[in-house]
Amino acid sequence: MALRQPKPAPDDPRLKGHETVYSPSRGGWVKPADKPTPGTPKK
Repeated sequence: MALRQPKPAPDDPRLKGHETVYSPSRGGWVKPADKPTPGTPKK
C-alpha cells in the first residue's frame, strides 16, 4: 500500500505563485494568463 501526502488546502499560502493549468496546445502545464481586474481603467 502506497503512502501519499494529503492534498494541501486550496488557500494554502505556500502554493501562491505556483498555479498552473494544462494546455496541450502550449505543451503541457503552463502558468495561466493574467486576467485584468474588473473595474480598473486601462492605461
